[in-house]
Amino acid sequence: MADKDFRPLLADLATGVWRLSNKLADTDADADPAKLLRAVARQVTSMADALAEAGIQVQSHTGEPFDGGQAVQVIAYAPSATVDRERVAETIMPTVYADGLVVQMGQIIVATPESAEQES
Repeated sequence: MADKDFRPLLADLATGVWRLSNKLADTDADADPAKLLRAVARQVTSMADALAEAGIQVQSHTGEPFDGGQAVQVIAYAPSATVDRERVAETIMPTVYADGLVVQMGQIIVATPESAEQES
């Protein structure tokens, strides 16, 4: 990974951000929101494809069962009546891998089952 040239990826991502900025700045009150959303979605997909082609994987943890041994940083625990075991309620920052190595540890909020005492 250390000898990998990420400049083409950075150029692709910078171009994608530039295109998104222009799309958002050029909209007016009469713009079709559905058309704008499609254009933004296409650009985001293009940027995600560029990351994948460069060996970058971005993992959201939202909805996954939580295991205390996971390589993520728990920001908060939130009691919830809708879960029966610990589960990731929200991903604050995704885990990012480059060629299978963690380059950014995810940050999450974990939903925990409400205890019998809290329900009374």
